[in-house]
Amino acid sequence: MIQRIQTLYLLFIVILSCFTLFLPVAGLYNSSEALKYIVDFKGIQLIQTTGNKFFENVWALTAISAIVPVIALITIFLYKNRSLQIRLIIFNVVLLAGYYGLLFIYLWIAGEKLHADWFLEIVTAFPLVNIILSFMAIRAIGKDIALIKSLNRIR
Repeated sequence: MIQRIQTLYLLFIVILSCFTLFLPVAGLYNSSEALKYIVDFKGIQLIQTTGNKFFENVWALTAISAIVPVIALITIFLYKNRSLQIRLIIFNVVLLAGYYGLLFIYLWIAGEKLHADWFLEIVTAFPLVNIILSFMAIRAIGKDIALIKSLNRIR
């Protein structure tokens, strides 16, 4: 399990997904009123010196950010069932693509409501890195499947 490279890829996916869950992903800035908003797992919040003020909920992004590391962690322990591993990784890739779609929809709608321009943090790139790591894990699992098939032919 640990000795396989796809386990490391999936472990990196878990780590980066946890960072994505707990760090601010994007922000909004209203230049006319000098207001700054952040987008994190709690929602869209106005940053103030007296404390953050809640603006809008982003529960779908939070749900996807929480589901992705759980599926990747479960996938690590399914090393005996490689076809199920591949299916779960593909499902994770679809979730990560949906994450980007939802993020940009939330940012666009909130930007229109607040008359603010949105900007992305470095954490926003982590789901893209996770997609790349997922494809690398699928490729490594495919190599394992090919190795097992070749060993079965020799017998």
